[in-house]
Amino acid sequence: MRPIKFERYGIRLESLDKNDIEMVRQWRNDPKISSLMLNQEYISSEMQQLWFERIRRAEDQCYMLAYFKGEPIGAASLIAIDPEAGSCEPGLYVYVDKYRNNIVPFCMAFALNDLAFEVFGMNRLYANVLDGNDAALRFNETMGYQRCSSDIKGVSRFRLEHEAYLAARDKIARFIRY
Repeated sequence: MRPIKFERYGIRLESLDKNDIEMVRQWRNDPKISSLMLNQEYISSEMQQLWFERIRRAEDQCYMLAYFKGEPIGAASLIAIDPEAGSCEPGLYVYVDKYRNNIVPFCMAFALNDLAFEVFGMNRLYANVLDGNDAALRFNETMGYQRCSSDIKGVSRFRLEHEAYLAARDKIARFIRY
């Protein structure tokens, strides 16, 4: 995957580097993050290293570190990138507590979605959310996602069309001052 450096809404997204993977592993293993993930298994250092080597060569996914005010605050990804279908699955988490329950997660999601739509040329995004993760379910609906069918019990699948995203983003983005 090509290197990523993308900045919008006060968020800078940069391709995950080998020097970042231990910090990201620690974040991912923290119960405040892992309990909300589809895969909640503990990630060992060895598993993280193998994962990183695999994603470095992958053409259908990219993983990034998200920065706000120069500080790394979370991780973001685009997976299942399918140029022919024009779709992918964005994912993110904000690890730093002071940025978790305010407009910063929206800034991060907007930057990630703009990257997917504008740079990667996607026209549809998908998201899978655990049914018990009420905050993420509301977040996705606020972002313009519509529920669609899911093959996984206990998981809601959402679809976001470009036009619906722009309408939802524009309602919220006017409040962003970064």
